[in-house]
Amino acid sequence: MDPRLLDAYLSELRFNQALAEEFARDHPKIAARLGMIAGSIGDPYVNRLLESSAFVNARMQLRFDDEFTLFTQALLSSAYPGYLSATPSIAIARLYPGGKAGGFATGYRLERGTELSSLNLPSGETTACTFRTTQDVSFYPVVMHDGRLTHVPPDLLGQSRYVPPDRQVRGALRLRLRTIEGVPFSALRGLDRLQVYLAGDERIASHLHELIHTGAVVSVIGEPGRFSEAGYTPHVVKAGAVVQDGLGPDQAVLPLVARKFLGHNLVQEYFACPARFYFFTLTGLEAGLARIDGDEAEIIVLLDRATSELAPHVDASTFALFCVPVVNLFKVRTAPAKLKQGDGQVRLVPVENKPLDYEVHSVELAIGQADIEEDSEELPFYPLHDAQLRDEAGHGRYFTVRREQHLSTARGRSYDTRAPYISTDSYLSLVGRDGLPYAPDASSHNGEDGRINYLSLDAWLTNRDLPGRLQCNGVNDLSLPESAPFSSVGLVRVPSRSMPPLAAGRKAWQMYAQLNIEYAHFDDPYDEPNPGEGLRSLLRLYAPEDRAGLARQVESLTAATLTPVNCVMAGSVPPVVRALECALTFDEDGFDGVSPYALGLVLEHYLARHVSGHSYTRTLLQSTQRGRIAEWPPRAGARGAI
Repeated sequence: MDPRLLDAYLSELRFNQALAEEFARDHPKIAARLGMIAGSIGDPYVNRLLESSAFVNARMQLRFDDEFTLFTQALLSSAYPGYLSATPSIAIARLYPGGKAGGFATGYRLERGTELSSLNLPSGETTACTFRTTQDVSFYPVVMHDGRLTHVPPDLLGQSRYVPPDRQVRGALRLRLRTIEGVPFSALRGLDRLQVYLAGDERIASHLHELIHTGAVVSVIGEPGRFSEAGYTPHVVKAGAVVQDGLGPDQAVLPLVARKFLGHNLVQEYFACPARFYFFTLTGLEAGLARIDGDEAEIIVLLDRATSELAPHVDASTFALFCVPVVNLFKVRTAPAKLKQGDGQVRLVPVENKPLDYEVHSVELAIGQADIEEDSEELPFYPLHDAQLRDEAGHGRYFTVRREQHLSTARGRSYDTRAPYISTDSYLSLVGRDGLPYAPDASSHNGEDGRINYLSLDAWLTNRDLPGRLQCNGVNDLSLPESAPFSSVGLVRVPSRSMPPLAAGRKAWQMYAQLNIEYAHFDDPYDEPNPGEGLRSLLRLYAPEDRAGLARQVESLTAATLTPVNCVMAGSVPPVVRALECALTFDEDGFDGVSPYALGLVLEHYLARHVSGHSYTRTLLQSTQRGRIAEWPPRAGARGAI
């Protein structure tokens, strides 16, 4: 059932009832013979007639609305097809070292795209959920032995030598690492960057994430207990000691259409799973660890912000090593399906015997064949938005995908434990070189070049709403990759809920329009009746309607201003560049105790898309309660220049 049908039916029914009441008031004698009086309808048959009429009219209204959707879907399928696909479930997986880990002193690399299957299936389910890693993970035989926030470390002598004169140390983050099986740190090779995930309560993790990224000054690496020794010189990392990984085009969780749309991807990922950004990466470690012959090392990150409020809530369990975002999105080659003659569209059902467990997210390639023999010629059809780049032979064939939403209640299951889920049905249409529908039974007429009886797909699938029903223990939730030095893989952040496409119904045109922000979306510095409304209206398109917390975050944006400024760029020619300073102000009362830093982080990339490559943006994050929170360095615009 279309999830819009109930609202449309009730609207039509109210109109019919109001029209009947008006008719009864103007023509009381005729209305009396129909059992109608002003304010009520006494005849049940007339009442049913109005209800059935409302139902039919509602269906017709949805069909009219869908005609506009076909137009906007065609536009988005060329510009940004990701908005037409459902948002899959996202989680954070942690790799736990096993008995073989000590033998990997040079590291073990888990490649991006590695598939991991769920182990603990929900009651009554037989299909395991498949997750895919979204980043490369370099694994070493190291565990987090201790982690805490402190005041200015008294045992670190000569701190003034390490800290720039314009910054004052007010606290520190102390992390103690230990190797497995007594392997000395000096024996490790290539451990120059160590990514750490902030687990535990999301409120604490978000503010700790903000504290580390906005307050880190330098990091000091040495042996525990020796920092106060006279003559001992630890290794110091001054420039870029702490960075944020996971924001690059090759680390996107959701499929990236083009590099210039990276900011849009990040905003969509934030509103799907904000906890996916709670990482920080320690850099420049290799030179310092090479001096340590023991199996313990301590890293002190000096901070220029106070730590007293967060310190009681932070311990070793807050810091998780070797974590990676995973997404319930995986690629398959479907079995050849028999095409029916005369069908202009093919409904995509990836697994015939389990239609409630799999859903098509996107189609990468459609392959037509005359028969299913191995030597049968394969005729490739490419997506509309990618056909010109991938069709090297110039056949001119492509396909389009139309999507419809339905409210699935899974009533066909005997145990009936699933909550209603808005599923997305996909319908594929083949198009020939002349722009007309490709007839499956065509041979060589009308410019076509092959007969098609069977169709197979290279498609990306999800497990629909199954990931949200997984029972996770955080230690042993996913299968182990072959020959990997892990004892288990757990989900330290449970899978987020799968969400329907963002560009649904009338929102499709709004999603298309927001691909290019105009300056009018920012506040007028001289006369702004509703500060922040322009940018809020764009962010509302991403916020799920049923997640009130994220919706409140959007409404907490109280101002968004643009100011032309001059910025000094180190190593740039000329050294001074023109930029637009984007100042974003949030009311933290709407964040329910969560820091707005992660939202500001993704908006900093999002805003750069709307500035020409000849210019820059500089983003400021401010709070009505705390003043300035963060200021990012100038970022080159991502929009093409004519």
